Amino acid sequence: MNPCFLPDHSSIKELTNQYDNQIAKVDFFNNRVKNQINILLGETYVLTEVLDAFQQFSAALASLINPNIPFDTGQVREKVLTNKFDIYDKYFEVNRVQNMTYGQFIQQYLDTSAELINEFQYTSMSRGEIAYILKAWEAANDILLANHDAVPIDFPQAKIVEVAPKNNEQRALYRWKLAHHGFAVFLVFSGYCFEQAIEGIEQGEADDTIADWLDKGAHLFRATTACMEFGNSFTATVYRNVIRPDMSRANEEANLPNGFSGTQNFEYIQWRKIKVKLFNTIKEKQETLSPILMDKMELFRTYYLEDMHIHSIIAGRMVGIEKSLLQEGMGAKRGKPMSITAGDMLRMMSGMREKETNFIIGR
Repeated sequence: MNPCFLPDHSSIKELTNQYDNQIAKVDFFNNRVKNQINILLGETYVLTEVLDAFQQFSAALASLINPNIPFDTGQVREKVLTNKFDIYDKYFEVNRVQNMTYGQFIQQYLDTSAELINEFQYTSMSRGEIAYILKAWEAANDILLANHDAVPIDFPQAKIVEVAPKNNEQRALYRWKLAHHGFAVFLVFSGYCFEQAIEGIEQGEADDTIADWLDKGAHLFRATTACMEFGNSFTATVYRNVIRPDMSRANEEANLPNGFSGTQNFEYIQWRKIKVKLFNTIKEKQETLSPILMDKMELFRTYYLEDMHIHSIIAGRMVGIEKSLLQEGMGAKRGKPMSITAGDMLRMMSGMREKETNFIIGR
């Protein structure tokens, strides 16, 4: 697996304006994404043609990959393993970069994307879930290409970089961790879109501009759900015998009091803060917002609820009647095991999300 480097504060706004040929790479990537959308969402769907198209897609992107992204001395921050977010980053092989440049971030985005594309064709993912990721790439590319006149470069096809392990158990771990890299990158973009939408509402920008930010933010968030489908592209037996024990080991090494969980995911926590601010802004301004903006909020609401439903289905598929690691940790701390399953917990959280977003459809 290629290393994963992310902005220190999980924000596009902290990136410094330094580039090399990365904008040309994004332009090249964007054209291939649009071609792939046409193939995948075409009226005639032939599996062999789609698989062949992904092989060609991988070969086209191979020349864009650069696993050795150059960093200045001290730019990659040392992990502090008393910090719950650094513990999570260590397990998922994520590194935080101070004063990260646009060029460095774009190269990571392309590397992660290329790895996902290489592996798609070997998974059980549905066409629809892959389509969500393609639409998110389209949105992310639009953000990166904005205000840039990219000089088209036709990067030649190169040998596909095969980094996925051949061993079945190691490949499951590879997919699990790579999925979290994709999840993180898409959340960084989604949070940025929602920040732009909030600023647009507060400053009275045109509805079309704000609606576009909301639409992009929603699709980028939905791609994080698709990444979790990718990350669980293995059997329940593999999850129970490989993934879960591996996370348990990481939990024991870090001596986490409440178990290993997504509450340690820095990207998600930062995104959640922006989401809360977005909801508060919409509530405050709702009576004056146009139908087009509320329609885009309804789109986001749909994806937001769907995300938790899909997570509960994945939990039921992988964990069954067992508890999550967080539940086990909390039960051990209390000296009494929790009675509800991981799926039960996620379904309860789904109900909480419905209450949280009722104001969007209660207008």
